[in-house]
Amino acid sequence: MLTDTEATRAVVRLVRECLRFDVAVAWAGPNPAVEAMLEAHPKLGRVVIGTHMYQTDPKVLRRFIPHVGARCLPPDGRLFHPKVYLFKMAKGFAAVVGSHNLTGGAFGGRNIEVSVLLEGSADDEVFVDLTSFVKSSWAVAETIDEDDFLFPYETQYRINKAKRSALDKFHRLKKPRKGAKTSPMDVSWASFTAAVKKDGHHDFVGRLEILERASVLFKEHRSFSAMSQYERKAIAGTYGTKESQLDGLNWAWFGTMFGQGDFKNLVNESPELLSSALQNIPLEGDVSEAQFDAFVHDFDLAFQGKAHKGGVATASRLLAMKRPDFFVGLNNANRVGISEAFGTAPTTLNLGNYWERVVIPVQNSPWWLHSRPRDVLGGRIWDNRAALMDSIYYDPSIHQAAA
Repeated sequence: MLTDTEATRAVVRLVRECLRFDVAVAWAGPNPAVEAMLEAHPKLGRVVIGTHMYQTDPKVLRRFIPHVGARCLPPDGRLFHPKVYLFKMAKGFAAVVGSHNLTGGAFGGRNIEVSVLLEGSADDEVFVDLTSFVKSSWAVAETIDEDDFLFPYETQYRINKAKRSALDKFHRLKKPRKGAKTSPMDVSWASFTAAVKKDGHHDFVGRLEILERASVLFKEHRSFSAMSQYERKAIAGTYGTKESQLDGLNWAWFGTMFGQGDFKNLVNESPELLSSALQNIPLEGDVSEAQFDAFVHDFDLAFQGKAHKGGVATASRLLAMKRPDFFVGLNNANRVGISEAFGTAPTTLNLGNYWERVVIPVQNSPWWLHSRPRDVLGGRIWDNRAALMDSIYYDPSIHQAAA
């Protein structure tokens, strides 16, 4: 039995000692076993590498191109999932068969793996069968061609790499707290849109107009700081109660931040650091956790030396205005409802855990994952869906201090 580094040592040794080696694996990536095989390329017989789920590193495939015995299987059709390393020795045969793919995780110690080392004569049934399997797999595989295969594969590999990395982290999503409204993770698109339209406190169409106007402001100006003070106050929700508001819209509907003194002063007089923080968040496409973390870092810098630090209320307000498809602004009237629906105590929710406790559950909700509707109104709701959670959980009777 071979585990972790034992398998690496065994495969590298067998590659160096054998007369010929054949391989059939689901995936490949940089690792010591690959290096040993390439160094011993005159012994390379048949090597078949699968590419399903875009797990195989194209750099490794490219290194095998000069060796005519190396082929690959495209990432479609039946999943190619074997892990077979077959060696013709001076006397008899050896094989390593088990869970070790030809990857850095398997032969680099990151994974927990187990394989078995088999040794015997060329006539043993197991070696006859393994030889036949590798040969038949190689026969249906294709040449690792730079233009016909590697170009389209590498393009799609890059696109799918971020999706794969998201699977590396397990998020401990929670059920709603006792007495809370239904978790957003149990809400369908139809139920979500019905609840949003039923907004009992604000005008539904007016909400959409605010979010869409904010989107226009961000697209028209190169940054938050490039906006006029009047426009920045709209985005930040810092208008006074008697002050006329941009386009006659009630920008306080997604949380008024007028009472946040230091935040209000930054918005009015020195918005550059807040603007720098918002620049970390792209206007289109996915928003990554790394981009959010960069925003948090720069947002906190804006409040250095201030009596009152920026918190999750002011930060999420800015985020929701720039990317209402990803972020919901937390305010005095919705924080309890949203927190408890996601199974967390409102008093413990802060900017540091906002991604884990709010954004991740939102992204695991059926209504958020729903494809964009074709009808005009449905598309408008979908484009602003995260921020519109405020419509469902807004309760002005609840007074939870904003952090």
